[in-house]
Amino acid sequence: MRLLFITTVVAVITVAAVAFSVDHAIGKRAKEFVLLDQYEKEWSWTKNCKGRPTVMVLSDWKGSDYTAAWTDPLVARFKDRVQFVALADVSMAPGFLEGYLRSRFRDAYKTPILLDFEGEIFEYYKFVSGVPNVLFIDASGTVRLHTWGKGSNESVNSLIENISKIL
Repeated sequence: MRLLFITTVVAVITVAAVAFSVDHAIGKRAKEFVLLDQYEKEWSWTKNCKGRPTVMVLSDWKGSDYTAAWTDPLVARFKDRVQFVALADVSMAPGFLEGYLRSRFRDAYKTPILLDFEGEIFEYYKFVSGVPNVLFIDASGTVRLHTWGKGSNESVNSLIENISKIL
């Protein structure tokens, strides 16, 4: 009986630790970065985003099919009120493919996509792989919202409502 109790307690603690570890991005300060987009234009947090409310969309290749489900309604609603930044996790690609990947992104996307070849931004924000992650960073540089998923209407509308309350 005692062993069952101890096993149950350890299991509950483990599940709780995993559940609460994902949202470590909320409350964090925005990470300073300098990245190049697919056109080799340099972007930095300080130059392009600091002091402005920002919606940051992070995606790996598995989640890229779902980014428009988030970005289209968010841009339609907030395009004049927030800065939008899209980042792609390309850290798994070998360095010799960097030029090839940039050209593929140029062919596929007209809007700037910042390419994170080191994966540092994704690691910092506790990226959930396989789906887009959307962060709202307020004008003071604090992550206020972090959500992820395929972009169901319910999830997107909830995020829009929460961003509206903050703005």
